[in-house]
Amino acid sequence: MKHFGAFEAKTHFSEILGNVMNGEKFIITKHGVQVAMIIPFTSKEEDTHPIQDTIRALKKLRKGITLGKKLSVKKMIEKGRK
Repeated sequence: MKHFGAFEAKTHFSEILGNVMNGEKFIITKHGVQVAMIIPFTSKEEDTHPIQDTIRALKKLRKGITLGKKLSVKKMIEKGRK
């Protein structure tokens, strides 16, 4: 993977985009620190919605987990206000 400084990347941006379209990946640095990665765009459903996938997984994980018969969120809020 090639590295470019921010100024050099700005100067050669069109060339970099052309290479990215061909599948290459680039890292952009600023004062020697990696700040960005330019990668080819993919239109796969699973690649474009990682947040929704995470939310679905968390909902599935918590299904069936309860506070018990005597506890409820409402009761805990009321107790916290006292």
